[in-house]
Amino acid sequence: MTFDNFLGNARIVAALRRMLASERMPQALLFAGPRGVGKFTLATLVARAANCEREVGGLCGKCPTCRSLAALDDVEELARVGHQERGSASPEDVPLILRPHSTVTVLLPDTDYIRVSQMRYVVREAYAAPTAGRRNFFLFDQAERLRHDYADTLLKVLEEPPPQTTLILVTDSPFALRPTVRSRCVSLWFAPLSPEEVAAGVQRHRPEWKKGERELAAAAAAGSLGTALGLDLGLYRALRSHALALVRAALAGDFSPPALFQASSTLGGKAARFEDEEPPLEGRRGFEISLDILYSLLTDIVYLKVGVPNVGQRHPDLREELRLLGERTGWAQLARAVAGLDELWGRQRRNVNRQLALDAWALGADKLSATL
Repeated sequence: MTFDNFLGNARIVAALRRMLASERMPQALLFAGPRGVGKFTLATLVARAANCEREVGGLCGKCPTCRSLAALDDVEELARVGHQERGSASPEDVPLILRPHSTVTVLLPDTDYIRVSQMRYVVREAYAAPTAGRRNFFLFDQAERLRHDYADTLLKVLEEPPPQTTLILVTDSPFALRPTVRSRCVSLWFAPLSPEEVAAGVQRHRPEWKKGERELAAAAAAGSLGTALGLDLGLYRALRSHALALVRAALAGDFSPPALFQASSTLGGKAARFEDEEPPLEGRRGFEISLDILYSLLTDIVYLKVGVPNVGQRHPDLREELRLLGERTGWAQLARAVAGLDELWGRQRRNVNRQLALDAWALGADKLSATL
C-alpha cells in the first residue's frame, strides 16, 4: 500500500503529503471518521513515509526501515504475537506495546480499553530522540477506548509535545474522547468513500466476487471499504430479508406471526460473522448491525418517496419493492418508525429484551415505550 493507491479522502492524503514533504508534522493528529475508510492504514503510511531512509514525503518500500514497518500491514498478527509473548502476566505489569520498529509504536485496546500502563509507556518513551529514523510515532487505534480517568496521563505529552514525536489518534467516535484531548490535536475528518471507490477496492481485494456481489457489497457498506471486504454476503442477505419482514410489518401491517417471530429472533440475537471478526458478532455489536440494516431500508424508502432514487441507495436491488412500500406509507408513519428505532438505539445498553422490543416496533411504534 502506498499513498498513490490509497482509496478516498484525497484532500486529506494531499495535506498529509505536504506536511511530510516540508517535514513539518504536527505533534498530535486526530483521524476521525466512519469505520472502515482507511484511517488507521493512512496513519501507518504517514509513519512509514516520515521515516523512509531514501525518500522525503514518500516511502520506497525497500530500505531497512520500510521493510521493518511492512509489519504494519498486519496489525492483528502483531497483536497476536504481543499477547503470546506476554503470556499470563498482568496487562498492567506487561502492557500490550506493538513496536515493529524503534520509531513506531502501535497501541490497541488491551481487552476492553487502552490501559494506564500503555499510557505510562508513551509518556516514558515520547521524549526519547529517534534512534533509527527522523521521527517517533505513536499510533492509537480505537482511541475512543482510552478511559477518561486515564486520559490525564496522556495530557502531559499533548500539553508539552516533544519536537520529534507525533501522536496519531484514530477513532470513529471522536466525541467519546475527552475534550481536553481533542482540543490538543490537529483534527482531520474522514468522509465515507463513494460507491465507485468502494467497488474499486472490492474488485482489487476480492477479484473472485462476481459483479453483482461487488455491487451489493459496495452498496451495503455505506462508504466503508473495510465493511465491504468483511461482508459475509450470504448472511447479509439473510439478515436483510428478516429486516425487510419487520419493515413490512411496521409500515404496511403485512406479516405472518411465525415469520415475524423468526425475523425478530434472528435480528435480536446473534448476528454471527456479518464482518470478518472473531469471536462472532453477538450482543450489542450484533444488534447495532441489525438496527443499521433497518435504518438503511427506511432511508432508501425516504429517498424513493421524495424522488431521488440515486442518492445514497443502500439496497438498489430492492428498489421496486421499497418504492411500493413508500407509496403505501405516510410521512407521519415513517417518522414514527424512525423515532422508534432511535429509541431502540438509545436504550440498547440497558438490559432490554431485544426480540420483544423489535416485535413491539414492528407491530406499532406507539407500543415501544411501554415494552422498554
